[in-house]
Amino acid sequence: EVDEEHVEVLDDDAENVPDNELVMQTTKFKAKTIQELMKLKFEHEKTKLSADATKLLAELFRVLTMEAVSRATEQAKVQCDNVVTTEHLEKVLPQLVLDFP
Repeated sequence: EVDEEHVEVLDDDAENVPDNELVMQTTKFKAKTIQELMKLKFEHEKTKLSADATKLLAELFRVLTMEAVSRATEQAKVQCDNVVTTEHLEKVLPQLVLDFP
């Protein structure tokens, strides 16, 4: 069985952050990134995304990302793995998609 203190955090900046603050870090998406992603599906060039819609999408992406990371981490623990891999993410994504229709 793997406990939390044996799960390795693979983050370039993790060495510079005290252990008690790692939990507090959350994902953030830039407004420009959201807008560019949405543009990929817009049928018309003139279609715009409002600031409120961009903020809402950024929050949705953040929540989905954090939930995926949390579930993948739990899956890694269940499998007694110390590193979260794409295998763990692939295992939890189908249920995640069903939980967030």
